Amino acid sequence: MSAHIGDRVGAILGMENDRLEFLGYGIYEGDFIPYEGVGFMAKILKKNGIPNSRIKLDNGGVVYGCECWWGSEAAVQKRLSERNDVVLVKITDIRKKYREEENKKNEEILKKNS
Repeated sequence: MSAHIGDRVGAILGMENDRLEFLGYGIYEGDFIPYEGVGFMAKILKKNGIPNSRIKLDNGGVVYGCECWWGSEAAVQKRLSERNDVVLVKITDIRKKYREEENKKNEEILKKNS
């Protein structure tokens, strides 16, 4: 995605349980290291100090390109208008769930190796 700082964009988390999970609209802020980001790609980018697209959502949240599909506000609006299964989700809830699942997996590994 080629965007300029200050452009209006939209962010889609993905598909879950036959519904499209939408993170919201916001402003493309430029590229930053995704310290708050979660997921395989965010982990690699953080570890190697590689910047990634950052979006300041209208609801106050911040999401990184490595955590979602994103595009111009108009393009995302068009995509959403073609669907009737869109639900709004919060990136803070997604990150909390991801970290809880990751901690649970780590605990299981520790138990196996004890």
